[in-house]
This record gives sequence, C-alpha cells and structure tokens, in this order.
Amino acid sequence: MAFRLFTRRSAVTFDLGAAGIRACQFAQRGAVPQVCDVLALERGYATDTDTPVLPPLDAGQLARLMGQGRFLGRDVALVVSPPEVQFYPMRLAEAVLSQPPARVIQALAWEVAHQNRTGPEDLEVRYWPLPTPRGHEPNVMAVALARQLAEEWCTAAARQGLTLRRIDVSPCAMVKVACQFWRPTPTDLWGVLDLGLRHATLTVVLGTVPVYVRSMAVSAHQWTRQVAAAFEVPYAVAEQLKREHGVAATARGVRGSGGGHSLLHARDLASALSSVLSEPLRTLANDVARCFAYVMHAYPDGAVKRLYLAGGGSELRGLPALLQKELDIPVQRLARDADTPPADPLAPMPLAPRGAAALGGALLDLEAA
Repeated sequence: MAFRLFTRRSAVTFDLGAAGIRACQFAQRGAVPQVCDVLALERGYATDTDTPVLPPLDAGQLARLMGQGRFLGRDVALVVSPPEVQFYPMRLAEAVLSQPPARVIQALAWEVAHQNRTGPEDLEVRYWPLPTPRGHEPNVMAVALARQLAEEWCTAAARQGLTLRRIDVSPCAMVKVACQFWRPTPTDLWGVLDLGLRHATLTVVLGTVPVYVRSMAVSAHQWTRQVAAAFEVPYAVAEQLKREHGVAATARGVRGSGGGHSLLHARDLASALSSVLSEPLRTLANDVARCFAYVMHAYPDGAVKRLYLAGGGSELRGLPALLQKELDIPVQRLARDADTPPADPLAPMPLAPRGAAALGGALLDLEAA
C-alpha cells in the first residue's frame, strides 16, 4: 500500500458558456478528491431578438472570480464546446496509429486541415483511439481547435498573472462526471446530451470512451422564442412559464399541436407548452435515436442503456420523462439523486446539470496532475 504524502490539486477549471461561467477546483490528499470551491456567474437574455453568442474570453473576470472563491494557485483550465472545437472521427492505418503521439497528431492535422481547407499549422489537434470497430469504421477521434484562439487565451491569461495549463472539451468532461455515478460495461452504449443556450451536443459513449459527437440545431433559446410567439408574451415571461411549468409526456409521447384548446387559457400549462414544443422535442428525440443507431452500425455488440441530460436546457421540468417515453430507454439529468453512491467524490457538494462540464474538467485535470 502507498500513502500520498503531498496534496495535488487541479487547475481552477472554467466552463465558459453563452449562459454563464462555471468554475471548479479539486484537491486530493488520499483516496478521495475534495472540492476546493465552485462558483457560477449567470448571464441572461431578456429579449427574443438577442442571439446567444459566446463572449470573448475576459481573463480579468476569471481572475476576479478566483479572488472571490476559496481557490488555490494561479493555474487555470478551460472547458470548451462546439463550435469552438470540432470533432472528426477518422480511420488511420494501424501503422500510423502505432507511431509516437506527435507523429499521429501531425497526420491527423493534415487530414483535418484538408477537410477545413486550411493549413495544418493553423490548428491545434489532439486525439484518442476508439474501440475496435466493425469493418472500416473510424478508429480514432480527432479534436481540432484554432491555434490562434488558443494562443489568444494563453496571452490573455498571462496578462492577469494566470497560467492556462489545460484546454479540455466538454464531451469528455461530461463523460467523466457521468462515470462517477455508474460503471458501464465495455459493451454498454449510452449518451450525454448537453442542452445549451446556443445549441445542443450529443456524445455517444461505448463503455467509457466517447465514440461519436454531434452538434444539433436545437437550443433552450429557440424553445423560449417559440413559447413567446405562441403565447404572445414577452421573452422574459415565456422563459418564466417554461421554467415553472415545463412539459408533460402523454400516452402518445410528445403531445401534438392539435389539442383543441386555447393556449392563452389553458389550465394545464405543461400540456400547453408541450403542444408548442412538440415538433422540436420530437425532432430532438428522433435525432438522438438516429445517432444511437448510427453508432450501433459500427459496434453491433453494443446495447443502448441510458441517456444523461446536461446543460441549462436539461432543467426543463418534465423533459427526462418525455424523452424517456420517446426513446424507450432510461433518461435522467446529470445530477445527484437518491441512487448516487455514498462514496461519490462529488458528494460533498450539489451537482446541477449546468455545472457538470466544469466539474468534469477539474476531475480530468486532477487525474493528470
């Protein structure tokens, strides 16, 4: 048995989203990580004319947030999502994959640059191997980030006396958190659906390896705009109605729009909201089902087991039950519930779906420290 005689800690990890900023840091001395602190700074969009965008990195704001919390050190990490990063499932010859990582990255950078019609010198590329697929399906996942953007982030952090030591991607961070709650077998297929203010990202996982990442043209912002238009109310009122009443599943799944009642005088607002959002929710469920089916073509021995929901859009009341009825698999938010193991290292703190990426990124950085 070995005893850890020093404390290691993660960088202060920031998830920068259009809806807000989340920060988390872990420290570990012994077997179980301990939370140093978590902070959240929420942004809001009050009108339906606002288009959610990701603001430029404000390193000064990050430094101020660090000063407000019980964070240690000046090292920071970022968790980023599409479209700032892009994912490319590819197939490389085994002779190439057996080369040192730098050579593999070089080969992947040329392939990604060719697809993007840019130069490989303009990209930062990383990768992870995929489980052995059937036939000639992809065997490696490449991740690409604009090098200029990464350099700008490093420079901005340095001006505030911070060191940007890690940039991670939200799908891997979400999977890291989900694997704290259960232990999938190597043939378990499952997913994490991150429903953000700008868009949604679905990560399909085989065992513990993300094998497919897809951005979807659906967002919590779009849902609120549809409710505002249908009810003829201001955007802020529509957002409040959506948060308070949510949606409801029926025996037929997502309720259709031909309910024969006035939305403005509906007694059951959850059903009325379901009517308004029936088309995008049905489309979302169908897209998720198609993604699982696509992955099963490459891994026919896999069995779809569950779907986790993350991001602020996942907090729509009734959404897990509605998607569960549509997909016929267990669907739950990526949050703590009664089934969470007592030994869960995240147990000392509340875990909300919108904070999962920052927690997962901090755990990944702690693991690598």
